[in-house]
Amino acid sequence: MEKDVIFYSDGFKIAGTLRFPDKESEEEKHPVIIMSHGYGAGRNEFGDFIFLAKKLSKEGYASLRFDCRGCGHSQYPLGRMLCATDWRQDLISAIYFCSSYPGIDSERIGLLGESMGGANVIAASSLEKISKCIVSLSPVADGFEWLKNNWSKNRGMNKFLEFLEILEEDNRRQAVYGKSNLVKMKDALNYEQRYLDLIDNLKNRFTDNEFTYYVELASISSIMQLKPLDVVGRIAPKPLLLMAGKKDKIVPWKEHAGLLYEKAGDIKKLEVFDYGEHGLLSEPTEAEALACIIDWYKQYL
Repeated sequence: MEKDVIFYSDGFKIAGTLRFPDKESEEEKHPVIIMSHGYGAGRNEFGDFIFLAKKLSKEGYASLRFDCRGCGHSQYPLGRMLCATDWRQDLISAIYFCSSYPGIDSERIGLLGESMGGANVIAASSLEKISKCIVSLSPVADGFEWLKNNWSKNRGMNKFLEFLEILEEDNRRQAVYGKSNLVKMKDALNYEQRYLDLIDNLKNRFTDNEFTYYVELASISSIMQLKPLDVVGRIAPKPLLLMAGKKDKIVPWKEHAGLLYEKAGDIKKLEVFDYGEHGLLSEPTEAEALACIIDWYKQYL
């Protein structure tokens, strides 16, 4: 029950996959979950969103997963991932697209995002009134602080300050030539070594449209402008479920999901998994995370 779809965001074609429940009837309208992927991952989130879409369909939910601009097969330069602006609008456009699509109940639209997508669902839902329920997995709360902490822990603060100068020079280059330089994702994000090795492994396992290894420096500047912590309070009264892993070294839960929970509105919940790492829809937390997600939608969507 899957079909490839195209919708538009700021005039650009956005490629997505729409899945309806296994027992679809032409007259019935279904609630839909719109999924926002992580940084450079593409619509399938390395298979996690395919798994989630199948499980949701068995529970009676339609789903839309799509390639944010700069990733996958959407109409945009690959690697130009402006997550503070373009990605937010892409998700809002996806919401409007679903609200007018045959077979979808426009009054029952839920959002789900992972990692940078977890930040995106918070940022987007603070600006639109259509979505009814939000789930955010391993979200970034403040892009600037997140990058600064990565660099200071793994390369040192002086190196971070040097990197900021590189970004400034790239801003000047864009103003003069209209283009931003490319950089390896791992050289810009500067995780600890085992996660840098993971990035290289992903590059070897997936195509460029499934994993964006080279990113524009403008994309890194955009991360620094992303601060869902400032807008999470505006989501209310939409129910917000935040999920994180205690072992997550990419986006530490206390500094991100924990702070977002403190600033969120009244209908909220924070689930922290003792053995969870960054990808909660993988083992050992796959089944428990899935159950939490479905329970939240059943309760509030």
